[in-house]
Amino acid sequence: MVRITQILSLPPETLNRILLLGGPGIGKTEITEQYARELARKEGRTFVDLDLLDDTAARRLAEDCEGHFVYLRVAAPHIFPEDVSIPKPIASGDVIDFLTPVRLKILSRCRGLFFIDEMTNVKRADQRVFFYSLVQEGKAGWSWRLSPDVIVVLAGNLPSMSVDAEPLPAPLLNRLTVFNVEPPTVDEWCAYMERKHGDAWERAVCEFLKEGPSFLFEPPKEPEGLEAYPTPRSWTRLAVQLHILGGIKADEDLVAEVVYGNVGRSTGSKFLNFYLSRVPKEFFRKASRAVENV
Repeated sequence: MVRITQILSLPPETLNRILLLGGPGIGKTEITEQYARELARKEGRTFVDLDLLDDTAARRLAEDCEGHFVYLRVAAPHIFPEDVSIPKPIASGDVIDFLTPVRLKILSRCRGLFFIDEMTNVKRADQRVFFYSLVQEGKAGWSWRLSPDVIVVLAGNLPSMSVDAEPLPAPLLNRLTVFNVEPPTVDEWCAYMERKHGDAWERAVCEFLKEGPSFLFEPPKEPEGLEAYPTPRSWTRLAVQLHILGGIKADEDLVAEVVYGNVGRSTGSKFLNFYLSRVPKEFFRKASRAVENV
C-alpha cells in the first residue's frame, strides 16, 4: 500500500489505466487533479477543467485544443452506454450516424486526463461491461474513441468502508493496474491546506493533527450510520468552516456542533478541548444556554 500523494511521482505512462483503491475522503480526487495540473505545467500547456467550461467555450476547444491540457472528472455511476453515442438520422433516410457529446469530443482530440471516480459504486451490469473497452482500447459506443494522448485514471472505495461499494469484475481488474492507497501524512495535508486555502483556514486543526496523527483518518466501524467520522476531506471542511465562524464570533455550542458534525463526537470532543484551550475566550459569543448555566 502507498500513500495517495506518492502517485504524484509516477510517470504518465505508469499512471495511465490505474485504479486508485482506498477509503473515502482520503484525497483521491484532489491528488488526481493536482497531478493533471502539474503535468500540464511541465508540458507547457494551459490546464482546462472541462466541468468549468460553458458550452460555447467547449465547442471552441473541441475544434482547436492546441497547447491545452484538459481534465474531466466523471462519477462512473453517471456514465451510461447510451450517453456516449446519440443516433442522428442522415438525409438518405435509411442510415444513421452518431453524435458525440462535446466534452467527449474534446477528449477524443486533446491531450489530457480523464478521471473516472466512484468506479466501485457502479451497479448496472451493462455499465460495467461498457468500461471494458473504454479502459482497454479507449473506445466506447459506435463512434467515440479517446485520444491516445489522454491518461485514464479510475478510483473507487473499499467495500468494507462504503456501503455503496462492490467488488469489480475480474476482466475489468485485469485491464487495470490496481493501486491500494492510504491517506496522506499530516504534514502533507497541512501543506495542501496552505497551498489550497492560504490564510482562509483554521491552523489549530493542523496543530491538533500533528499531536495525534492517527486522528487524520478513522474509518467507521460500520459502513452505514448517522455519525460523521474523520477523514482528510472532513478535516479540510472543518478547518475552513472554523475560519469562517471565527469571523462572526459564533456561540461555543454552535462551534461544538460544527466540529461534531464533521469529525464525529469521539474525535470531535478531543479536538474541541484542544481548540478551546488555545482560542482566546473573547473569540466566542456565549450562548444563552451556557450563560444560564453559570
